[in-house]
Amino acid sequence: MFESAPLLLGQYRPLDSYLHRLDARAKLLPVLLVMVLALLTGAVLFYAILIVALFAALLWSGVGWQAVVRNVRPLVILVAITFLYHIIFTGRDSAPLFTVFGFAITTQGVASAAFFSLRLMLFVTIAFLVTLTSSPSDLAESLTKMLRPLERLRLPISEWGLILFIAIRFIPVLYDEFATIRSAQMIRGVDFSGRLLDRVRKTTAIIVPVLMSAVSRADDLAIAMEARGYRSGQRRTFYSRSRFDIRAWTFLCGSSLAVIALFTLTYR
Repeated sequence: MFESAPLLLGQYRPLDSYLHRLDARAKLLPVLLVMVLALLTGAVLFYAILIVALFAALLWSGVGWQAVVRNVRPLVILVAITFLYHIIFTGRDSAPLFTVFGFAITTQGVASAAFFSLRLMLFVTIAFLVTLTSSPSDLAESLTKMLRPLERLRLPISEWGLILFIAIRFIPVLYDEFATIRSAQMIRGVDFSGRLLDRVRKTTAIIVPVLMSAVSRADDLAIAMEARGYRSGQRRTFYSRSRFDIRAWTFLCGSSLAVIALFTLTYR
């Protein structure tokens, strides 16, 4: 069932794996630690090891490697664009290695391209893994519980959790809308093949209807929330009561210590 479906950012897969059974807070806290440490280090080895570990965890969570390879193509394209941008336009002051089509490839450009490409891949892979193994409601509730002490500073923590929940839920909805409108446009005779500029220009036949549909869905959602008595600024309870058990503590401590040890060994 899940092997043929697209692997989308924000698309929760209700499988029965170790990561699925973990409390969402046990995954969010190490993720925050990784993101903070990733901003403090420039070691390529740090990023490479974490990316390999995250892909291994993605396979371990129940997604077959065929599905990962098939659906990782958009990420590869994004990383390739980032790599080419940095390798061409950065490091102009360093020593050139060779020239390609009139562009001087420098040592600093290669280093910057590898660094920012791996950082982008790391962050996107983290987002895939967390949203794949945790439902949007669990992520929103976990974020609200973690940040609840900040309510003493009059920060709208519950509203932040609601915004996160709606944003994650809208990703697969908009993807389905995009696929439906694209199929409808193809039936009407729109040809999306050809040169790159022609394909980009024809994509407006999809983007504009998708944006209009998103605005319409947002308006319907606001009306539905108001009809159900939603009021901003009210303290809210939780539908389910999650328990941070020994398994969650073990994963949290073990993964955090492993990330800190990797950061210490690779930090320059």
